[in-house]
Amino acid sequence: MLFSAVTVLLVACRKDSFDYGVFIGDDMNQQKKYERYDNIVVDPSSFKSKQVETLKADGKNVY
Repeated sequence: MLFSAVTVLLVACRKDSFDYGVFIGDDMNQQKKYERYDNIVVDPSSFKSKQVETLKADGKNVY
């Protein structure tokens, strides 16, 4: 019974993606990290416009 309760709790709390992520000082080389976010806030000095377009092409909202 305890195993079933823990399993249900873990499945209910697990989320495949997050609403938003703020990445200040990061760069595009860590692109895998951005896959789980729907909305991304980036540091404009760290990203080129082409990199932002790549994220947008993947369905991300980039701010």
